[in-house]
Amino acid sequence: MSLPVSINDLPPHIIIDILSRLPIKTIVQCKCVCNVWRNLLQEPYFVNLHLSRSHTSLIIHQRGAYLPPSDSDILKLFEFEDDHDRHGLQYNPSTKFDLRFCYPKGTIHLVGSVNGLLCFCDYRNEALFVCNPAVRQNVSLVEPKHKTRYPHSLHYGFGFSLVSGQYKVVQIFQRALLDPAIGPCSYECQGEVYTLGTGKWRSIGTVPFEYDCCVYSVYLNGNIHWLICAGKSPESICSFDVEKELFQAFPAPPGLSRGTLYKSLGLLGGCLCVCDNSSDYDLVVWTMKEYGIKESWTKELVIRKNSNLECLSYAKVTPIKVWKNGDILMLWRSDVLFLCSPEIKTVEEVHVPRDSAHVVTRFITYEMLPHVASLLSLKDFRTEKVDTF
Repeated sequence: MSLPVSINDLPPHIIIDILSRLPIKTIVQCKCVCNVWRNLLQEPYFVNLHLSRSHTSLIIHQRGAYLPPSDSDILKLFEFEDDHDRHGLQYNPSTKFDLRFCYPKGTIHLVGSVNGLLCFCDYRNEALFVCNPAVRQNVSLVEPKHKTRYPHSLHYGFGFSLVSGQYKVVQIFQRALLDPAIGPCSYECQGEVYTLGTGKWRSIGTVPFEYDCCVYSVYLNGNIHWLICAGKSPESICSFDVEKELFQAFPAPPGLSRGTLYKSLGLLGGCLCVCDNSSDYDLVVWTMKEYGIKESWTKELVIRKNSNLECLSYAKVTPIKVWKNGDILMLWRSDVLFLCSPEIKTVEEVHVPRDSAHVVTRFITYEMLPHVASLLSLKDFRTEKVDTF
């Protein structure tokens, strides 16, 4: 009679292969099993293998001026449940993080998510920090050179070089050459870059485009992307090569009008997408099937607006996910998550699960990004001062 085999009797590479397929919250629990597992799960090889097998989830930054302190600046991780007959968001309270432990001073905004790392900024106090909620570590960046003062503005992006493996925060300082309240204004833009692990900002010179303060950046394939609102470029999207630290015009969907009014840039199914809600008649979602190829832009969705879909009008709409049955999860403005069914032309609000019964939903605003959780430790960036929360 054979004796039962313990997982610890298996070769280390088999243990690594098994554990690397587990969700992040289970991995964190596995670290507490024994010192052998703890050391194994912190090895760079395991961290990278687990990241390569992790599924995309949804990170939601919940904030609101009228919320009680316990419900403001909360970060929640949601898993996608997507079957042909059922779909939704799965929330585990153990994946809730209080960002006030990282930064208690003011209002923060989500800049980007890359390989499990999240970058946040406080525009009022010119402060930035990077955190990994899965391992509960954060790093405060040194103060950048440029400040936000009307009529000037700041814009940020967060990305990863596929060549060098460096993580970088880019700041665009947009200096107004005339007060916009007086008349049409032109701008000059300067760029700075912070590479995690260096402890300093570097100037990268003049930036060739102009940006809308309400437009978020999107990272994909080693590049950070923005919608641009002015300038001489024939395109309405620009990209920043994280490795080469160069800005350039990026192919936009054919016929996309200039400007950023009621338009948003995002990711859908691993592809860059543009949601154009500037028409009185249709909401159009374009996806770039082959990255960087202009001819690959495809009209993924065209939703005809009618009396049943009036709520889609006069605001930015950001697509989050297309479910297997064709329904689309979308964020309207920054405070309403809804499900749209193009086939039967209905819109249904999706309530984000909350932990406190007394929270008033209409006072909550959300920032949402696709997020792949990882075990990447900020202690790998040796010159940075790492805090735990």
